[in-house]
Amino acid sequence: MVTKKKILVVAGNLSHLDQFVIHGFFRELSESADVLLALPQSEIEGERWAKLPGEFKNSFEKVVPYKYDSKSKKTGSQLGEALTFRFRNLATGYRTRLRNKFFIDLRVPSKWQNFSGFAVLFQNRGEVWQRIIKELPSFVRGTRLFFWLWSRIAISKICKNCGLAELLAQQSPDAIVILMQRQAGFVVAAVDAGTRAGIPTLVIPVKWDNASSKSPLVKKPTRMLVYNRQLVAVCSHMHKMTANSIIAIGSVEVGAKRVIAASSQSKNLVLIGSTTDASSSAPWLNCVSDVLSQKSKSKNQIKTIWRPYPTGDSKSLSFMNEFVASHKQIELDDDIKRGMSHRAQSISFDDVSAAYFRYCELLNSAVVVVSEGTSAIVDSRARGIPVILPAFKKDAVIGSQWCNLIGYEHLRGLRDTTGVFIAEDESELERLLTDFLENPRRIEPDNSGENIFIDHRTYAQRLLDVVDEVLIDTVLVDASKNK
Repeated sequence: MVTKKKILVVAGNLSHLDQFVIHGFFRELSESADVLLALPQSEIEGERWAKLPGEFKNSFEKVVPYKYDSKSKKTGSQLGEALTFRFRNLATGYRTRLRNKFFIDLRVPSKWQNFSGFAVLFQNRGEVWQRIIKELPSFVRGTRLFFWLWSRIAISKICKNCGLAELLAQQSPDAIVILMQRQAGFVVAAVDAGTRAGIPTLVIPVKWDNASSKSPLVKKPTRMLVYNRQLVAVCSHMHKMTANSIIAIGSVEVGAKRVIAASSQSKNLVLIGSTTDASSSAPWLNCVSDVLSQKSKSKNQIKTIWRPYPTGDSKSLSFMNEFVASHKQIELDDDIKRGMSHRAQSISFDDVSAAYFRYCELLNSAVVVVSEGTSAIVDSRARGIPVILPAFKKDAVIGSQWCNLIGYEHLRGLRDTTGVFIAEDESELERLLTDFLENPRRIEPDNSGENIFIDHRTYAQRLLDVVDEVLIDTVLVDASKNK
């Protein structure tokens, strides 16, 4: 009888698991391996866990709690912030992230190191100074000499206050799979514990851009599993990992046996926002509204649905409601109105699952999607739906879509993604939008793996293949040591 591999899945909170459970990933994985789930004790004791359906919990051979106290969480967050400062010159994405911290929402020109930029900073000097004070501890921790000493103390503190080393000793898994949204204490502790125990560690960023828009990893896993081949090159550079240690395996939402064909009854124009400040979308939303006004005389009417980033910010919510009240042709998505988005972390798993499939139905019904730099772009392209990315170049400010498009490495690949059209000004957005509304059509996704990764295997099988690969490598390394 063939003995099943034992795989320990480590997550920092329940929301990391949502999409994997929705798509039956753990259930399929358990057909070929014994799958254990490690969650912080506080998550298992929480109300959301108690309300989870049996299908969720039964996906695992065993659910084991681990200690993850506030000290480990806080220090992990501090380490991630310090790493961004420490390695800011390694990637434009890190520098863009830092610039956004200091200057976003202040209308600072993207080319700020000139008279006009300094004039805006002077006008907002009070707010800028507050942000500098807030970020000063992270900057100090990220200085070369200080970081060398402090990071070692920080890692020691994280591992001491996160009980994953003890858990590995008890469970003795063959491989560890870590679900990562950003650098966090549990990620550091899991990779460190696995490395010390000689157990392969595989990090899976839970969303398209999580590995390429946050901070570099301080502890390097055996493998990092990313969405596509374009991200392999990006993450290899950003995390100082060899290219062969980063594997493109796609998304749990896209792949073999997961048919996501667009509806033949395309009837919606879908607008997607990416920032918590919905008012930053006003320039391109107004442009869309102007196009719709011109099209209002046409007999072929479509519904226009705006799905901004879910937020509880009262100022942003006020803008949303005021905007749709004055632009009658644009409707606010019902889930955003009710705070029931699939990205919300404060709602039940059943509500997240239902909201996710409503989101899929919305995309499937789209004639064209106008999206800022969000994962809706890759979700739409996997369905063959064309996407227009409004990134207005003229008078661009820090934090704008144009600034992010040229600043974040993972977004640059969109320029080469078939079916994604960059609108660098209002006239180009108007031209593209008019074209797709008057001549609706599908554009087959590029499934070469460069931008959309799909092959004959399911996502679970692709993961298992990587696990087999690293286990063989481990045996070979051990054998060479014993010679």
